[in-house]
Amino acid sequence: MIPLRTTSLISLVSAILLAGCGDGPAGTGGPPPPTASIDVGNIFFQSVRNESTDPAIDTVATGGTVTWTWVEAGTHTVRFGDAGFPESPTFVDGGSVFSMPFPVAGTYTYDCGVHGTVMTGTVVVK
Repeated sequence: MIPLRTTSLISLVSAILLAGCGDGPAGTGGPPPPTASIDVGNIFFQSVRNESTDPAIDTVATGGTVTWTWVEAGTHTVRFGDAGFPESPTFVDGGSVFSMPFPVAGTYTYDCGVHGTVMTGTVVVK
């Protein structure tokens, strides 16, 4: 059994951490931003906003756009598990870019068509 003092401390720390996890920029708790950027590198997807990696996790407003930028040379694609979403072209060169709008609220998962679940991400659209 965990002592009450330890449980209270865990609850307090959790509340403090969650307070900074809003949907808006820099954890402001405001509306989600209209865009998000993901870096694509040597077997990773990384959120530019919050640096989450494999899975890269970003939130955008309904109708927002997410842009993936190849920051290193390497063969990768962006492939969605959701029917109806196109897979990106296969890019090899650093500096390549793929953007996609998200017109409907929901949670969308993706991976690399070349590396599968080693490279993953999630886009939350609110």
